[in-house]
Amino acid sequence: MLAVSALTQAFGFLYGRAGAVLDRRSTRRDGTGEGELDTVPAVVVGVPEPPTFDAAALTPERVQRIESLLEVLGVYADHRDLIRADDERLRNSLGGLRAVLEEVEGQRLTFTGENRPASGVRIEQVLDDVHGRAAALKVRRVAASADVSVRQRASTVHEGAEIIGAEIDEIR
Repeated sequence: MLAVSALTQAFGFLYGRAGAVLDRRSTRRDGTGEGELDTVPAVVVGVPEPPTFDAAALTPERVQRIESLLEVLGVYADHRDLIRADDERLRNSLGGLRAVLEEVEGQRLTFTGENRPASGVRIEQVLDDVHGRAAALKVRRVAASADVSVRQRASTVHEGAEIIGAEIDEIR
């Protein structure tokens, strides 16, 4: 269980990301504004990417879940002194918000003291018939601290076909 100061940081981090996802969805813009959500609190383990989403992943059901959870968590946003480590409603709501954000953003969001992989990008690629070349992730540059998890499945890989988990030109 996170200490109150860490829980307050985790709360602000998740609440802010959820708001950013909904804002970008409603304004249909990519990326974040300059300086928006640049700071990742020390309570976050790993290096999460800035909040982004795949339009297909942001289903109406997930939007509704995020909005409902933000409504429940709104009282804590307005009254941070109510954040307590033993508040089961708060913990359950934050856990639900994190789960839907991880689904929408395609990355883990991990906090200090948790027994789970560090924050980072998670890619799952499911292929039927592969005839040519299929790459799950192709990037020019990535930070040495980046944590990327690639999971691939293919039904049939034809002769001469190639499946690549990650192709990285430069690690800095």
